[in-house]
Amino acid sequence: MKVAIMGAGIAGLTCAYELEKYGLRPDIYEIQDDAGGRGFNHTAGWMNIMYRPITDAIAYLKTEFGIILKPMERVHKVNFYSKNNSATMTGKLGYILLMGPGNGSVYRQLKDHIRSPIQFGQVKNFRQLAKDYDHVVIATGTPEIPMVLGNWRTDIAGYIKGATVTGKFDPQTIVMWFNTEWAQRAYGYFVPWNDRKGSLILNMQEVGTHGANINWQKFLKDIKWDIEILETYETPHNIGHVYRCQWQNLIFTGLAGGFLDPLFAFGQIASVASGAAAAKTIVEGADFDKQVRLWLLRNQRLRIMRRYVDKFTDDDFDLAMQVVKSPGFRVLAGRSNVNIIWLLSKLANTLVRHKIEKTIT
Repeated sequence: MKVAIMGAGIAGLTCAYELEKYGLRPDIYEIQDDAGGRGFNHTAGWMNIMYRPITDAIAYLKTEFGIILKPMERVHKVNFYSKNNSATMTGKLGYILLMGPGNGSVYRQLKDHIRSPIQFGQVKNFRQLAKDYDHVVIATGTPEIPMVLGNWRTDIAGYIKGATVTGKFDPQTIVMWFNTEWAQRAYGYFVPWNDRKGSLILNMQEVGTHGANINWQKFLKDIKWDIEILETYETPHNIGHVYRCQWQNLIFTGLAGGFLDPLFAFGQIASVASGAAAAKTIVEGADFDKQVRLWLLRNQRLRIMRRYVDKFTDDDFDLAMQVVKSPGFRVLAGRSNVNIIWLLSKLANTLVRHKIEKTIT
């Protein structure tokens, strides 16, 4: 059986790792010169609340897939800021991991799990690969291929501008900002590398390069942080979903399969699950959709929440801070295993689904 994997990101490397367990060596094609996602180093917070009923993402990957990842740090505090309010969550909230091509990144650690060679700097046509291989796993981290096939719906036309910064930081504290003036209904965030370095990133909606640069300057001016910028980076970051996870002998995984959530763009664990499911589908003939059903259902619910949040004003974000500060929310979010995303999606469904039904497919 001949298998090609397009992309040496989280989903692609996981798929290769699972295929090797069956004795298959796939051909892995990566357009960049190294395994590293979008090509720039940055830190990301893997928040346990976003993956429930999974209680610990790192432990889950080890137990479920045999994937051992070493995080940079644990997250013990998240500070939230809206335009006129703030809130704080504390507890065992998640992990900080390095994303990108750097040593110790998630991609480098996953790469160490596999034996199959990766062919870097390869620009391949998916149609030709579909003719040359029995199966092709689309793990490109971008939606272009499903878009070409008419198999894609964009939920967020996102844009990211970020920087590696130096200053004085708590290495276990993440910061998030919500302000419609410079983030629309998205958010800015900071995730530390250590006590002297971190990633400051602004997620925006429906802007291009020029608009992103203007918003970035407003963001820096507004937060008033005493930092030095070492390097900056920016990229479009469109998130959506596919209508079909399989198209003839193509299997869509990771972002290309719609496995990033449309609310906060969390998707690393779902990308692992989709890559592993693709391997099982190829070798055992298992139903791919059934294997990833919970992740697809989760994102469907979050699409409803996204349409709700798209109507938020700054007053609504201020009110959200009050909810975060409430004792009930703190118990549900930080000290229980309740799937709060499911509860919030049910609430959003009850409140606004009749208003947004026509925008959801």
